[in-house]
Amino acid sequence: MVLPDFPHFKEIDLNFRSVVQAHLIEHPLEASEYTFTNLFAYRDLYGFKLSLFKNNLIILKDEEPVSVFCPAGNRDILNLMGEVFDYLNDYAGEHYLERVPESFVKAHLKNNKRFVLEEERSHFDYVYDVAELIELRGRKFHDKKNKVNKFRNSYEYEYVPLTQDLIDECFEFEEYWCEVRECEKYYGLNKERCAIREMLKNFSSLDIKGGIIRVEGKIAALTLGEKLLSDTFVIHIEKAHADIPGLYQFINREFLIHEARDCTFVNREQDLGIEGLRKSKMSYHPVKFIKKYSVRESGER
Repeated sequence: MVLPDFPHFKEIDLNFRSVVQAHLIEHPLEASEYTFTNLFAYRDLYGFKLSLFKNNLIILKDEEPVSVFCPAGNRDILNLMGEVFDYLNDYAGEHYLERVPESFVKAHLKNNKRFVLEEERSHFDYVYDVAELIELRGRKFHDKKNKVNKFRNSYEYEYVPLTQDLIDECFEFEEYWCEVRECEKYYGLNKERCAIREMLKNFSSLDIKGGIIRVEGKIAALTLGEKLLSDTFVIHIEKAHADIPGLYQFINREFLIHEARDCTFVNREQDLGIEGLRKSKMSYHPVKFIKKYSVRESGER
């Protein structure tokens, strides 16, 4: 299916998967938002819509506050930026680009007085060494390895790659997990829940991998991810029974063993400014961050 030319947009559906993936492969962006899976799963929650400007992919977030994500492309970027800001100025009150990764800033916007850049720390992605998270060697991973070993020694378990015939069972697990965590009380968990269900419902149509851990025959953990870059795997979803010690650490490791051994890095997405989530992500010792910026016009042309 053909995408419309800017400033016209179309809502995301599965028919756009191949064209979006082709753009993101040709013009890769290292931030976790830039996969078709992410855009599709959150399309209704954020009003994501798509357009093309001189073969640059434009992603509109048509939900307050309205913004545009980083364009995927490299043709006539400065002219494109001007057109996008003019569009946003007419269409929305506060106009800006968001989730713009550092590589794009360095390539096109650095030292350009026309733009004002602001780091979006709560949206920085955490990137880890795959081999480190599989091997868990050394003092810095001593606690993680102990938890993995405790789980392995305490429970009858099985790792199973996710297939279509397991989807209904995954829905049941997701429902139970949300009931325990009281997802309906938390805005972020509710949004994530909708995205998980979209990923599961369309699992066979999306280019993603999944894995489950069975404990005593029942699903106790679920994770979903995919290749983001040629050397980087991204984890979209990771859920486990919190009352089973070591299960989160175990599925983290097992999923990488089975699905990401051919990658050097794993991107475990952002912490959203949540203190507990930030502490957890730091405890796995990231080797780098994917910095992201919001971009506004300075008024200078």
